[in-house]
Amino acid sequence: MSRLSTFLIAAAVGATLAAGCSSPTDENSTGNLNTGPVPAGDGTVARMPLPRAPLGIAVSPEEFAYITQPDHGFSPGTLARVDLDSRSVTASVAVGVVPSLVILNANGTLAYVSNQWSDNIGIIDVATNTQIDTIPTDGDPFALALSPDGGTLLVTTNVNRLFKFNLATKTVLGSIALPATSHHILMDPHGNYLYVATRDGGTVMEVDWRAMAVHRTFTFGGRPQDMVFAPDGRDLYVANELSNILHVIHVGLGTTSDIPLAGGGEGLAIGNGGKHIYVGLVFAGAVQVIERSSGETVRLIPVGGIPREIALDYSGRDVLVSNESGWVDFIEPSDSLVPPPPPPPPPPPPPPPPPPPDTGYTRVGLGDGALGVAVSGDIAYVTRPYANMVARLDLRTNSVTTSFPVGNLPCYIVFNSTGTRAYEANQFSDNVSVINVATNTQIATIPVTGDPLPVAISTDDKSLFVTTNANRLFKVDLTTNTVTGSLALPATSHHLLTHPNGTLLYVATRDGGSVLEVNRQSMTVVRTFTLGGTPQGMAMSADQNELYVANESSNTLQIIWLPNGGISAIPLAGAGEGLARDADGKLWVGLVFSGLVQVVNPATSTVVRTITVGGTPREVATDAARHHVLVANEAGWVDIIR
Repeated sequence: MSRLSTFLIAAAVGATLAAGCSSPTDENSTGNLNTGPVPAGDGTVARMPLPRAPLGIAVSPEEFAYITQPDHGFSPGTLARVDLDSRSVTASVAVGVVPSLVILNANGTLAYVSNQWSDNIGIIDVATNTQIDTIPTDGDPFALALSPDGGTLLVTTNVNRLFKFNLATKTVLGSIALPATSHHILMDPHGNYLYVATRDGGTVMEVDWRAMAVHRTFTFGGRPQDMVFAPDGRDLYVANELSNILHVIHVGLGTTSDIPLAGGGEGLAIGNGGKHIYVGLVFAGAVQVIERSSGETVRLIPVGGIPREIALDYSGRDVLVSNESGWVDFIEPSDSLVPPPPPPPPPPPPPPPPPPPDTGYTRVGLGDGALGVAVSGDIAYVTRPYANMVARLDLRTNSVTTSFPVGNLPCYIVFNSTGTRAYEANQFSDNVSVINVATNTQIATIPVTGDPLPVAISTDDKSLFVTTNANRLFKVDLTTNTVTGSLALPATSHHLLTHPNGTLLYVATRDGGSVLEVNRQSMTVVRTFTLGGTPQGMAMSADQNELYVANESSNTLQIIWLPNGGISAIPLAGAGEGLARDADGKLWVGLVFSGLVQVVNPATSTVVRTITVGGTPREVATDAARHHVLVANEAGWVDIIR
């Protein structure tokens, strides 16, 4: 789990796995590839099916590419070798679990792939297309880069560190702590500095990789993802997934400028002889083409699905775009549509005017953002992550009565059954606050291993459950405030839900695409429900037969029929994150990237109401006494919806 992965989104996406672009021989490099004028193409994007959620791309001058097929861990990971002339798979290389990024060395004899869930780097012999060795890593590896001489490998992992390996001995030469998760790193054309995009930290770090020291830090906010240098090396382009901006770092001057994007940017490459910048809009299913000299958008190509990484092919003619939905697109300089458009139909009758936006809510401002929310009686606690505080709301007057300090980056929060204590996860302090509700003060902390985010409490108030980015579920005895047990998780979890029966706990493995049913007494997995996508918030029906799961990357509300494990889904208008059930059985879902809250009637499997709140809606809680629903909004407020 990365630091605040969903908070500053996200799934990552799903999901969201990550692949980086990092070495002088990888997909964003132009040093070994043809950058001269190229033919315009035929105007139509060519598509090659490639199953198992293709992600990372490394292009060889020998007219082939390696493309990772992570399959989100549902099957063993593979690396497809694709002939770029015939656009066909010529070999399939067995690698580790969830291979993410792949790069080639300078002479094209070896490839390196980050096997994310195997906690190692696979070494691929290109001549035989086999993984011949591995390099163990501390944590799940994401991004990779090679030194100019090919003797040193730079790697980031989800323990939020940058590691330097000697490839001859496979030993760690040094490491530095990162402020947050990094999914993309890039060596500068001269080999002097490594650039590290701290995806969940909103920065790009310029690192002297030989000394392993930070030289400069460029602060952008949002979620910086892929990077690419201009052909002359003077400008560094950075795609921002959350703020919908392409940042330009003018490296020599140390200044920056921005180019607007039509959605959240992830993959990035420069093509057409250095003339165009190609940006994958991961949540919009499109590729934006920008004139590099003017910064003007010249095309928006609707590729559909979930476009991830982008690479320039060996000749400089095509741009390759991996799509998590199961294909690779080959885009030529004049391509614009997939597929060619059919003849236009006759114009439809004019639609009726849209209804006015649903604004049936009261807004309470919180200047430092709002993330977690919990209700007890006539009060609510709301975490203020950027202020390191918790706000207390009086639900009778819809007003903030006080705010008090807790740890660093407070996230999710829960009350005990009597409303006398609250427990709140401080992500960057690696602990959980114990709060006296009567005095609104933090009276103790519970240390945990890793950065905590979700918390849940047992029905008898004796145990607290918390997950961290160590990919573990921890059980805390609340009589002593000590950890008494833990369970390894297959991936990051950002949401927990306790079953009223006193025995079971549900764990949504956000980056694993599953929900685990855990016996919270023995800390063992009872069942695993495979959902795909990015499972987030959960709620349960009153009869305890149905478990509802908001899925961020599949844009659905999924329903697990607990008696037999059957799964169904209700479409949503965007990516669901926060979820709560009201007293009438309706489900309230915050659509984190759309600024909407949708109300679902599970009895009819229909959306019965859509509320336009704007901003970034996060966690959701119900106020049963007043038949209200509270939605914490990262943009700086809480909406109390009637």
